[in-house]
Amino acid sequence: MKKEPTRVRLLQVSRHLFLKQGYSETGLNQIVEEAKTVKASLYQHFSSKEMLGKEVLRLYSEENLTLLKSLMKRNPKPLDFVKAWVRILSREARESQLYGCGMANFRAQIAPQELEILKEIEEIANKTINCLAEYLEESVENGHLNSKVDCRLLAKHLFFVYEGVLQGYRLLDDRRSLDELYKIAESLIPSPK
Repeated sequence: MKKEPTRVRLLQVSRHLFLKQGYSETGLNQIVEEAKTVKASLYQHFSSKEMLGKEVLRLYSEENLTLLKSLMKRNPKPLDFVKAWVRILSREARESQLYGCGMANFRAQIAPQELEILKEIEEIANKTINCLAEYLEESVENGHLNSKVDCRLLAKHLFFVYEGVLQGYRLLDDRRSLDELYKIAESLIPSPK
């Protein structure tokens, strides 16, 4: 079996460790050891832990936006989309692969001077909200959502509910907490008229 390039291994290991045990609790020595490389090699690809964290966040965001867009394409009705989203989260929880929201976890653990990561997190949050808003606008155009709805505001509310539900899941360690995303979405999303 072919060995992954060093940069790919570093990113894969970092993503796993940052999500599982936290950004602040993951040291560069642990990353290079688990990636089966040396620190000098890490620094050839990333100038600092902050730059590594920023790249992990960027890749995490791309994966999540790709997933959301795929769910949106398959589920043109907003509540069907949210139901599919909850199913994915529940499956990840069952498989012990749901550690909360990566960007929220990073945000809670980084120092105020880690400006590159702060900026990346803000961009990711806005991209996610924009993606949800565009989907909701398309749902209005296709008659799946009430035309009087403020799509941008509803997108922000869905994003905040998603973030809150993930934190609730982590705090309570109860997969049923994830179902609240759909329950709350039902009360937020007006039926088409």
